[in-house]
Amino acid sequence: MPYDRYIPLERSDLAKTQLRNAVLDGPEAVEMRWKSLHQATFAGNVREEKVYVYLQGEKDAVYRVDTTLWACTSEWVVFKDSVRIPVNQVLRVEFYHSSDE
Repeated sequence: MPYDRYIPLERSDLAKTQLRNAVLDGPEAVEMRWKSLHQATFAGNVREEKVYVYLQGEKDAVYRVDTTLWACTSEWVVFKDSVRIPVNQVLRVEFYHSSDE
């Protein structure tokens, strides 16, 4: 699924945004999401780095939040200020890449 068309979303607007469960392409994609969420949590807590989190909205809408992940459990992704969403609404996590790389 291409993620070049997305709606930018502020973390503070998550609570009032209609999201739904993301449909991923099999168990490998679910495992990749899980690993990416945990890597993003490490990057957020240890290196204070932000990531792009792509979320499944209503119909075919895809939202992108540029944020720091603070925690991830089997059910929840937790952002700053205790904002949280269910893990199953995350389509994917993308890490920032420096132009120096």
